[in-house]
Amino acid sequence: MPTPKAQLEKEKGNASFKAGNYVHAIGHYTSAILADEKDYTFPLNRAAAYLKLGKNEDAERDCTTVLGLSAWNAKALYRRGQARVGIGRLDEGVEDFKQALKREPGNVAVEEELRRVSGLIEKRDKEKEKVCGCSEVPLSIHAPRRRRVPIKIVEPDEDPAQTARSPSAKTEAAATSTSRDSETLRPVSTRSLRPETSTTTTPPPPPQPEYPRTFKDAKQARESSRPSRVGGGIFRASGESTMFSMRTLPAATPPAVAIVPVAPKTPPKTWFEFTRAWDAEPSTAARWGLILVLRPSSVPALFRTSLEPALLVSMMGVFRDVLNANALKDDELDGVRERVRGYMDAFGKVERFETVMLFLSHQEKKVVRGVWEALGVDQFREDVGRTWSCVWS
Repeated sequence: MPTPKAQLEKEKGNASFKAGNYVHAIGHYTSAILADEKDYTFPLNRAAAYLKLGKNEDAERDCTTVLGLSAWNAKALYRRGQARVGIGRLDEGVEDFKQALKREPGNVAVEEELRRVSGLIEKRDKEKEKVCGCSEVPLSIHAPRRRRVPIKIVEPDEDPAQTARSPSAKTEAAATSTSRDSETLRPVSTRSLRPETSTTTTPPPPPQPEYPRTFKDAKQARESSRPSRVGGGIFRASGESTMFSMRTLPAATPPAVAIVPVAPKTPPKTWFEFTRAWDAEPSTAARWGLILVLRPSSVPALFRTSLEPALLVSMMGVFRDVLNANALKDDELDGVRERVRGYMDAFGKVERFETVMLFLSHQEKKVVRGVWEALGVDQFREDVGRTWSCVWS
């Protein structure tokens, strides 16, 4: 019997598998395996989840583990066959299906998969025959007759200093030439085999480079020969390090007229749609209208863990410009303040929001602090929330 913890993790994995959340199912099955390694049902279920995600190698490994614990398990053979077919090892997959049918005859799913993969193998073999179907050379064809052809080299006038040729060698060559003169060819070579003095002028060697005489000169030459690199790193040879912010701060100049929000044609339903619409509308009025489409209560669910510092600062800039608009009436300003305060409270509830705040620079925190000051909060208070406390630090 499995341990209670392993059984609980298995049940959670089964629930996630039925819901289509195969990643979470794999996590629960893994926890069950760690709690009880002797129960073969845990790796068997995890193999099924791996197959759903296309992780055929992992599924094959788990099925092999199951067969080590339960050698006659037909499901493990069937799933391992599916995994091997997915990898491309069709022959091994067919063998697993055949073994599964021996253990569980009449299994319809295994029989259908066996027929399907067998058809794929036949199709593959036919294609190989088409590609490699070249005609072979018949073995009955005899090799052509070969015979030795003597070659006579015609020499120019011999030098007196050279050694005379042996008389026996001359006699043997003449006899061979006479006996086979009727059936052989007599190629003639007119080139001389004696070495000749080359008249080609050897090009002068390239000039040798001047080597540096001191270590200092060598270092300067090495530094000058290096290709130029674009700066931007945070570490310098002097030992100093500087962090550069690539985010541009929104302009701090308040608009002279009231900002009339422009509602988007299609309200965003996901974080991706929101960021795409945000980047497509650079004006403050359009972005303010895009924000107003969202209810403050929907902000945490929309951004989840995807909120980035650049987007947060950009939205803070819109809040600041709207709150500082000169043409707003008192009642309108109160309504805007209430709405912005609702968004600020909602941002504090976004997942990992404190981590996002840690990445803000001093100038970016100043923009956020300006929004709070426009809302009447000059310093940190408990009602603001601890997630915003770093703005005043």
